[in-house]
Amino acid sequence: MRSNRSSFPGIMFGMLAGAAWGLAFLIPSMLSAFSSLEITLGRYFMYGLYSLLLFIIYKKNSFHVPLRVWSKALLYAFTGNVGYFFFLVLGIQYAGATITTLIIGTLPIIISLTGNFLNKEFPFKVMIFPACSILIGVFLLYSGEEGTASSITNSNSNLLFGFLCCFIALVLWTWYGISNANFLKRESQVSPDLFSTIIGIQTLTLVLIALLISGMINQNIMTDLLAKDDLMYYTLGVIILGIAASWIATWAWNQTSIRLSVSMAGMMIVFETLFGLLYSFVYHTDFPSILEWASIVFILLGVVLGIWKINRDKQPQP
Repeated sequence: MRSNRSSFPGIMFGMLAGAAWGLAFLIPSMLSAFSSLEITLGRYFMYGLYSLLLFIIYKKNSFHVPLRVWSKALLYAFTGNVGYFFFLVLGIQYAGATITTLIIGTLPIIISLTGNFLNKEFPFKVMIFPACSILIGVFLLYSGEEGTASSITNSNSNLLFGFLCCFIALVLWTWYGISNANFLKRESQVSPDLFSTIIGIQTLTLVLIALLISGMINQNIMTDLLAKDDLMYYTLGVIILGIAASWIATWAWNQTSIRLSVSMAGMMIVFETLFGLLYSFVYHTDFPSILEWASIVFILLGVVLGIWKINRDKQPQP
């Protein structure tokens, strides 16, 4: 019983992270007049700017952070944010949204199984039924969708490149999810909110480098952006993405990572998809179809079953 009670806050933080990440499904569709690159750079610029302001406010407790924490945060800023999203967008462009989402939809299972392989947290047979239930839910969720035109008309080489980008994105976030959790448990003196802030600052570093490179190759991203209409809606959208879907989501994910085993934390990622669906239904005043209801039931069943079985059968730690 004590194990179940101690897991509850981690699960709640995991749901909060999913609720914040789910905004990244809705807001880009509301900003359809702007490109994916403009939304991505705006989102992570606001994440970095907000993090920098927080860092300055709490500077008395922040300047003693070791260099190894800053270097790790820079690596996570690429693997968990900029790099992951970059390859995800390429995957959608070359392989199609359905294929990309199906591959990325396996993240909870991949992280749970990989984390268990590295940390030896429970017998692998424990995850058979939860993994199957989540995979069935993900497949049902997207099986009714037709592939985008790019997945149909592109050449085999482009499709292969799209698959490669999808798997690179999958590998990047899998490594980030596992490494970030293990790092926070080792570096207990670094709080989850401070580390989220440091990752945000390092993400801003990557955005500024990207803008510098674009200027050097005569890609005037800022000039093109400022020439567009509806800049007020764009600014509001990227502020929400930067603060809620990035800083708050990263903070909540860090809280989850230090409270749950890597395998259990990995399954919390499914709430990103579920909240993304919820926001979409509310925004479009739509109602889930029978297939979508079935997929949601299978996904939630897999998560609940996985949490229960891991708590029951996890290996004693030395």
